[in-house]
Amino acid sequence: MTPRLIDACLLLLVAWLMHCGPLSAATGPQGDLRFDAAKRAPVWVGQEVELHLELWTDGFSFADQQFILPEVPGGFLLQGDSSTVKLSEVRDGAAWQGLRYNLLFYPQAAGHLEVPPFDVSFSARAGFGSEPAAFRFRTEPLGIEARLPAGARAGGLLVTTTEFSMEALWDRDIRDDGSLQLQTGDALTLEVKRRAADVPGMVFAPLPDHRIDGLGVYPATPVLDDRINRGDLTGSRTDSVTFVCESAGRYEIPEWRFQWWDPDREVLAERVIPSLQLEVTVNPAYAAQGQAPGRSPESWRWAAIALVGSVLVLGFGWFALRPLIASLVRKIQERRRQDRVFRSRSGTLQPLNPRSSGG
Repeated sequence: MTPRLIDACLLLLVAWLMHCGPLSAATGPQGDLRFDAAKRAPVWVGQEVELHLELWTDGFSFADQQFILPEVPGGFLLQGDSSTVKLSEVRDGAAWQGLRYNLLFYPQAAGHLEVPPFDVSFSARAGFGSEPAAFRFRTEPLGIEARLPAGARAGGLLVTTTEFSMEALWDRDIRDDGSLQLQTGDALTLEVKRRAADVPGMVFAPLPDHRIDGLGVYPATPVLDDRINRGDLTGSRTDSVTFVCESAGRYEIPEWRFQWWDPDREVLAERVIPSLQLEVTVNPAYAAQGQAPGRSPESWRWAAIALVGSVLVLGFGWFALRPLIASLVRKIQERRRQDRVFRSRSGTLQPLNPRSSGG
């Protein structure tokens, strides 16, 4: 090949690049979005369903990814962690790259559930130094079919997992027959910790709300602890409730039952906290301090009325005497001011009435 022919080829190549460069800059990168379930088969109520949210572009890099997960009627939708999986594929001879977010959905009702559409935005560049192109998409509704295991209680939060554990501990020693003797003013606390694989702490049902006349019931704020290790989620929830003995008598704290479903063995299991019988006797010290024996509720009521009446009388009296008190204060202040005015240079006081000094 002669030098002239080589120069001509180089000129043609430069001209082609100059022609293609502006066209590529004008079109810019393209974007795409995919949102679907990892498996389309029906799932059990409470079972973890992995959803894939994928952002795609034929550009050089991603930036400014944003999305807000919607509330799903009949289930919980959350993002397990902020990590992403990098993807790549070829479309019509062009290389595309993608980012996958793994979302987790937990159905809590049987039947057809639907994840509502939500907005997803991101930007991508065609290359180094190029202006970013912004993309905004809206997902399509995603339907999921959920089944309720036979024997499971409808309307409650069902834990579906292959690994479940529960620890229940009273802060007092319970007798072998399931009874306990206390006195008025005593407190009794139960702590319940539940843990499961592939289930977040928010899916565990709260402790039953037992209201018992004669016992004060004070539940504490639950503690949720979700941990992810190499993509595997383990959730736990710790509840505690305190019972305060307010009156003497015999009481029963009913048993508490917690169901969970093993999808691999298809077994509905149950964990039970046995009922507790309480025998509460009068504590003289508590009665003297807290209940003040010898005074009936009616006497306390009249004492409160008398106190309120006294406060009202004092209040009205203050407003009535306020002008008189203010006038008296002003006179005292004026008298002190006059004393300072008539103070002599030697430091002795001069008479307030000059005529009385011998004139």
